[in-house]
Amino acid sequence: MIEFFKKGFKTLKFKRKKPSPFGELEEQIMEFLWKKGSGTVKEVRAYLGESRFAHTTVMTVMDRLYKKGILRREKEGKGYRYYPVMSREEFEKEVAKKVVTDILKSSPSGIAAFEGVIEELSEEEIKKLREMIDKKVKNEKE
Repeated sequence: MIEFFKKGFKTLKFKRKKPSPFGELEEQIMEFLWKKGSGTVKEVRAYLGESRFAHTTVMTVMDRLYKKGILRREKEGKGYRYYPVMSREEFEKEVAKKVVTDILKSSPSGIAAFEGVIEELSEEEIKKLREMIDKKVKNEKE
């Protein structure tokens, strides 16, 4: 697990009905990097609109994402080329896992938070959830 999830995140914003630990600019940078696979500060600025953000602003945010373990980087010319350490799908899965774990650990009634969610699940989603629980129970018995 990357350092970002070990330490946890302080805030969770809801964007497009999905939780995100990113600020607005971080979110836009990650959108670009997940879409393209990699990028330099210059490429990200071009995507964002060069007049919107200073080079140093984008560089600082990308450096912070690197230090949080969200990005890796390789030297390229005078700067760096940045790469996401995991796909968007893997990242969203880790965010969901962290949120659920924190809810369950934070309060004895944490499991009750899922009552409304379960009511909204489709039969297929309930079947998958049941299979996951059955597998966990089976593995604990072995």
